[in-house]
Amino acid sequence: MNNLLRSVALTCCLTSPAFAVQPLFETTPSKTTEKLDDILAIFGAEEEYDPSKGIDSSYIPALFYTPEQGFGVGVLYVGLYGDTHQGTTQPSSMVINPYISTNGSKGITLENRHFFAGDQNRFYLDFELFDDAGVYYGVGHEAGSVDQNRINYSEQVALLEPTLLTKVGNDFYLGLGANITYAKASDFELEDSLGSLERASDLQKNTSYGAKVSAVFDSRDNVLNASEGVLFDVTAGYYHSSLTKDWFGKYDFELANYITLNTLPGLIAWQIQGDFTSGDVPWNRLPDIGGANGLRGHVEGRYRDNHMAMGQVEYRLPIFWRLGAVFWGGVGSVAPEINQLNDELLTSVGTGLRFKIKDKVNVRADIGIGNDETAFYFHVNEVF
Repeated sequence: MNNLLRSVALTCCLTSPAFAVQPLFETTPSKTTEKLDDILAIFGAEEEYDPSKGIDSSYIPALFYTPEQGFGVGVLYVGLYGDTHQGTTQPSSMVINPYISTNGSKGITLENRHFFAGDQNRFYLDFELFDDAGVYYGVGHEAGSVDQNRINYSEQVALLEPTLLTKVGNDFYLGLGANITYAKASDFELEDSLGSLERASDLQKNTSYGAKVSAVFDSRDNVLNASEGVLFDVTAGYYHSSLTKDWFGKYDFELANYITLNTLPGLIAWQIQGDFTSGDVPWNRLPDIGGANGLRGHVEGRYRDNHMAMGQVEYRLPIFWRLGAVFWGGVGSVAPEINQLNDELLTSVGTGLRFKIKDKVNVRADIGIGNDETAFYFHVNEVF
């Protein structure tokens, strides 16, 4: 607890006054940039948010490649809506991403962040439905570090997670939410027939459901792409598993801070995150490291265990016009016990490009280098 209090105090010391984020080069409108803006407007990417449209929509075609999915194509839909008057600090948003790839992976994700008038209440909704390529190495850092432990499989997932947040003080919210998740694994490809066959028996079809409560301090200027402020989120959930007919707990925290550099271009963003569990947790609900929103450069699901902790720092640099860049480093680990999280560390470094389609909404293309592999990501919004 003392360490937690010191972290919060440090955050308060590091939080800077509000300055405009300075680009590397000031943009002077020209015929070229104006022509490009006109072309982008065809896809709804007019850069500035227009509340008079009802839902100000952008449609971004996306080509991607990952070792698991192969080549794929999708669409990133971003819709902003809502009046930012009467105390509502930011527009509501909806991000929808349908995709399909050459190995048969397909799915759709939806992320809605709704801000009621006056920002007294917020409603968050996450939905995922996909039949996608997955990997499993077993549970624990040691299992994940052995290439021969890899199991390729097809993962069918349906997830629904609503959360309602109510303001109880200045930038402080209490939340109540739910989560229901169905997961099924099939079509196994085993690297090592004997050992992998035993590990594949972990991947049983299951459904879990339950409720969660949250305490959130959020002074960020924007939840999609913050340039200032602090996020401190503590969440505890209790869920029933169809595998064991028993209940398990999940306890998460996130601390993030955004520091605009006054005399230098860009900003510094940093995050500390932890996911902890109790009870008999299904394989698909165990905390893990990696993926597009975790420790980039590690395939999601390779390293998983009862507990996870990670931290990352980004330098976000607007360059010119709508273009920007990001450079980051991170470290994290998984472990069966909390006191073992320092035993085996995983690292991540990388860089990415940003393209602004609307104010505070970026498309991102990242390449991350982990301990064992390199991964490429194409998505919308910042990682944290």
